[in-house]
Amino acid sequence: MATIAKRTSEWAGWAILTAAIGYFFLRDVPHYAIYTPESYGEHWEARGYLIPHVVGAGIAILIGLAQFSTTIRQRWPAVHRLCGRVYVTATVIGAPAAMFLATKSECQTCKPALGSLAVYWLAATLVAFYFARNRSFATHRAFMIRSYVAMNVFVVVRIGYEIAGARVEDMAVRTMVEFGTVLGTLFLVEAYFAWGSDLKIGNAIVRKRRAQADGSKLSGS
Repeated sequence: MATIAKRTSEWAGWAILTAAIGYFFLRDVPHYAIYTPESYGEHWEARGYLIPHVVGAGIAILIGLAQFSTTIRQRWPAVHRLCGRVYVTATVIGAPAAMFLATKSECQTCKPALGSLAVYWLAATLVAFYFARNRSFATHRAFMIRSYVAMNVFVVVRIGYEIAGARVEDMAVRTMVEFGTVLGTLFLVEAYFAWGSDLKIGNAIVRKRRAQADGSKLSGS
């Protein structure tokens, strides 16, 4: 029963994430294909950074969905490895561009959140790649999750803008949205790994001690 609930929650999570990515792409990406100042708006001056970021992150965010497919990993490992190399290459292009874009943000107080997120995304990807090359696959998967979550924070930020509505024009509100979504999302993923590991260890010790206590009671009786 617990396994069914876990699988259902995982499928629900992936469905929500896929829907959010689809919404983000349909709303924010197409107008960048029209190479004019009017279409790019406030980002026109930073287009030298924006275009590599959109291309790199766009490829990585789409191919990343397939990378977590157990079916692809088991049945077509060569495809998984190829897609992984494409993901890393796209990240190496998209993440540094995101760092430069952060420095160009009109929201001065937002720059640390966006810049550190881009650094985290790149670092997690390179660490994941290192452990994949050294066949430490559990660690590789953990850092790939960190990488993919970090990249998708950019999607979560846009959703935060939507929730804030017109208030996002206030730089104080925009700062709260960006710091809240960045730090909140990264905190949750780190809590997932750290708390999950600690809870497993803690529960194993509790079960062992209870079993020992029950054994002592039985032997005493």
